[in-house]
Amino acid sequence: MFENRMILNAVIAGMMAAFVFFLFDVIFDLRDNFSAGISYSIDEAIHLVFESGAVLALFFGMVSLFKYNSFLRDQNVKAQTQLSALKLDFDEYVRNQFSKWELTVAEKDVALLLLRGLNTSSIAEFRSVSVGTIKVQAHNIFGKSGVSSRVEFMALFMDEFIDIGINK
Repeated sequence: MFENRMILNAVIAGMMAAFVFFLFDVIFDLRDNFSAGISYSIDEAIHLVFESGAVLALFFGMVSLFKYNSFLRDQNVKAQTQLSALKLDFDEYVRNQFSKWELTVAEKDVALLLLRGLNTSSIAEFRSVSVGTIKVQAHNIFGKSGVSSRVEFMALFMDEFIDIGINK
């Protein structure tokens, strides 16, 4: 993200430099010709029109870039706010489901680790218990939640998370 911001700043700096260069070139061109009372030839007039067009294009391009960048920042803030709200809603949903299923404290810990995608041996190591204990606890969790596998257990929560996101 930092790299993208640096690139964007470099592009804006380049656009500003080109804008200032072409603007002053047009202004000095007009000043010199009007102060000397010289009319433009067809070639010079076409050149002036193209330079003026470049000045306008750069100006409106920079304004559009600033507005779009501001819009993207606002969208990012909204998305992060919504994601935080979804996380809180999801966490509350998980806690409610665990209570509804009457999971023990140990089963709640194991269920959370299952939701995080840890395998049985990793959970056993993390909780300093045997793999057999985790298998029994997982079996109890699946039974209480009405599913028969880890995939079905995770799907219960993924479906709810998606539903929460749609309703936000």
